[in-house]
Amino acid sequence: MKITVCGSMTNYGRMIQLREKLESLGHRVFLPDPADCEHLEKLANGKYVDTYRLKKKYNYINQHYKNILKSDCVLLANYDKNGIMYYVGGNSFLEMGFAFVNKKPIYMVNPVPQISFYYHEMKAMDPIVVGDKLKAFEENGKI
Repeated sequence: MKITVCGSMTNYGRMIQLREKLESLGHRVFLPDPADCEHLEKLANGKYVDTYRLKKKYNYINQHYKNILKSDCVLLANYDKNGIMYYVGGNSFLEMGFAFVNKKPIYMVNPVPQISFYYHEMKAMDPIVVGDKLKAFEENGKI
C-alpha cells in the first residue's frame, strides 16, 4: 500500500519513525520533503521555522498534494504541539481535505483534536484513529 504521512514539521523525526515502521510492514511511504540540507538540519535540532515564503519558494503544498494523489491513503501524524493535544495545523488540515475530495481514506495516529475552528470539518471527513502501533496497517498490508 502507498501511504502519505502528513503532520507538523516540528514532528518530522516522529514522521520518519512512522515511515520506518510502515516500510518494515511492506508499505511505500511518502513524507513531506524538506528542500535542502539547512531545513533538515533545523528539523534535526528542533528549530524548524515554517513560513509562507518557504512554502512558496519550494512549492511544498503542491509537492505534497502530488504525494497524496499517488497514495492509497493519508496518515496524519497528529502529535502534540505547543500545548495542543493531537495537533493538526493548517497544512495538515488542508491535506486532509485533499485526501477527502480525492476519496482517499484518512487515518490519524491520535484522535481528532479539539481545535474549535475546524473540529467539525475534521470529524466530517471520518478519519480512522490507528494509534502509534499502526496495527491497522499490519494485517497483510491491508486496512
